[in-house]
Amino acid sequence: MFEDLKNNIDFYIRENTRFSRKNFVERNESVLYQTYLENLYVLDILSRYFSVIKKEFVCALDIGSKNWYYANAEYSFLKSNYKDFLLKGVELDAYRLYSNFYSRYEAAKFYTKNLKNTEYVAGNLLNIKGCYDYITWFLPFVLKSPLKCWGLPEKFFMPETLLKYAYSILSSDGQMLIINQGEKEAIEQKLLLDNLQIPYTELGIIKSEFFEYKNIRYGFLIRK
Repeated sequence: MFEDLKNNIDFYIRENTRFSRKNFVERNESVLYQTYLENLYVLDILSRYFSVIKKEFVCALDIGSKNWYYANAEYSFLKSNYKDFLLKGVELDAYRLYSNFYSRYEAAKFYTKNLKNTEYVAGNLLNIKGCYDYITWFLPFVLKSPLKCWGLPEKFFMPETLLKYAYSILSSDGQMLIINQGEKEAIEQKLLLDNLQIPYTELGIIKSEFFEYKNIRYGFLIRK
């Protein structure tokens, strides 16, 4: 109870002050190199699991973008397949501060700089409107403990509601890729999909030659 009270207070302060240093620029070469490899990882799995939709214009949504360091990968996938598109990322806790007093929001501005038709939204997924042809969702909170560890109030733990809403804004021929961390979360994700009767393909362990995460990742592909 105390932990959740603390998380509620901290989140309220972040949302209402929105404090951050401005004009973030990542200068650490090791961080930039890892970001480069992780973007290759994301581009690799998007290219392998998403199929090209026969449309002149598509909309893509990334859920839980954090600082959206991998936006370039999603942008590159879209640009290589479509002449015209919109890429949007949404993050509930966009004003969380790093130790250098830059927020996720400021970092996202750096990572999306010069990416046309790209928008980072600080807000709740449930407030996102429109219809999306591609949805990506990396490491959703399907268990309560990781959400609490990340400092979010328990009121935001609503995996079934969020998944149902995400599926509702997926276009009639759209595709959604969900990546979970660890077998326990993958099992819970599968149960959520089954309970909501959302059709999916279980992709199993997700690997890429470009980057390997410490914790094994599992994937699910949803098609309407």
